[in-house]
Amino acid sequence: MPTSRVRRHLASTLTFALTLSTLCLATGPAVAYDGAGAAKYADKYAIENNTPAYPIFGGDCTNFVSQAAHIGGKYPFRNAYTNASSDKSWWIKGAGTHNDDFRWANAWAAADGYYRFLIADNPGGHPAGTAPGSSTDYWTPDKVTAGDVLFYDWGQGEGVSHASMQVGHGVDPSSPGWKGNYVDQHTTNRYHAFWSLKPYNAAWATTTIYFMDIDAAN
Repeated sequence: MPTSRVRRHLASTLTFALTLSTLCLATGPAVAYDGAGAAKYADKYAIENNTPAYPIFGGDCTNFVSQAAHIGGKYPFRNAYTNASSDKSWWIKGAGTHNDDFRWANAWAAADGYYRFLIADNPGGHPAGTAPGSSTDYWTPDKVTAGDVLFYDWGQGEGVSHASMQVGHGVDPSSPGWKGNYVDQHTTNRYHAFWSLKPYNAAWATTTIYFMDIDAAN
């Protein structure tokens, strides 16, 4: 084969290989969940509410965390607008439309439902251990980072009944003697509260905290 034809053949082969490699990379799993974005949303609406775009519940903690995970974190709805009571459904209907005609899945607004949903979903979330409400440790587990969720069982027979979102670390502005990882939450609305909530929780002695690492592939 003449030298020029060999060069053209090699160039063509290389181009094809590079194109195939690019296609293979493009079809790999996408990293979608944005924990930093979820934390940014939580910081913005920790004290105020994103109304009228979203409803406010009497117990608003999980509605708030769900908003942060979905809007800021880009965690997609599951089984949108169907099977509202299923542990595999997570959605709200009417959000962003500035009206009062809202509907939602149980997991969107109930802490125990959201906890079960994250375990049932694929890839969902991964339990990352527990801690007592009496904890004064600076840090949550290494796997728990900005945009991950903490669930609380007050030990009053109701099971998991509160959720917050970890957003960073530093000094709790409302309890300056408390320093370490902190969370944003609703009910009561708090910005950068120490993660165990011990400064605020009258039931700290009976509380168990469940850490949930949200999979980055959601």
